[in-house]
Amino acid sequence: MQGVPRRLPREVSSPGRIRVWDLPTRLFHWSLVVLVVFSFTTGQVGGAWLEWHMRSGFAILALMLFRILWGIAGSETARFTHFVSRPRTAFNYAREAWARRPAPSVGHNPLGGWMVVLMIAILIAQATSGLFVDDEIATQGPLTAKVSNAVVEKMTAFHHYNQWTLVAAVALHVAAIAFYRIRFGTDLVSPMMSGSMEVPAGVMPPQPVQRSSLSALVLLSLSAVFVYWLVVAFPKG
Repeated sequence: MQGVPRRLPREVSSPGRIRVWDLPTRLFHWSLVVLVVFSFTTGQVGGAWLEWHMRSGFAILALMLFRILWGIAGSETARFTHFVSRPRTAFNYAREAWARRPAPSVGHNPLGGWMVVLMIAILIAQATSGLFVDDEIATQGPLTAKVSNAVVEKMTAFHHYNQWTLVAAVALHVAAIAFYRIRFGTDLVSPMMSGSMEVPAGVMPPQPVQRSSLSALVLLSLSAVFVYWLVVAFPKG
């Protein structure tokens, strides 16, 4: 879900396409889609696929850490300060969207912003709990030896049930995209692919704050190094 009206210093004087999503944000989004689907599938299949399931989980954890960093230091529309609104604002926006067409906007809308936060929280919880999972057959998370058996049991149970919370959140996200498409004729998928979207006249565009792909690569590398230390070096310490 995209599009938050912002009180910014300039407006689009006539309809046209503007850049909304930077390349790192788009690559993050679609990489996460692939990894989540892959993780869920391999987790259900089990067996020898659980090794790849865990590797995918490590990659998701690294992506989540990167998204948090990019939400602080990234481009304007990727920043949490741009799209995380007050709960009342999100509630009012939901009522407006249900009753009539909401005001056109750029970036994540108030509901979409909270969906991003929710998805990050669920995915971090799922990936982190996976570090402590023990299926009592052949697969153990890298940090199971660092905690008690009671903690391992609780984390394993949480990891199992939380996957359905994730499925529900993904279904809600897809349903919201379909809702915007059917009710308002608004395409929320193409902008996340191309990076640009049509903006009506009078809509506040995002501030021209763009971070280089190199900056994103550095942050992603730092996130990957931390996860590598967490799952390889730390357990041996």
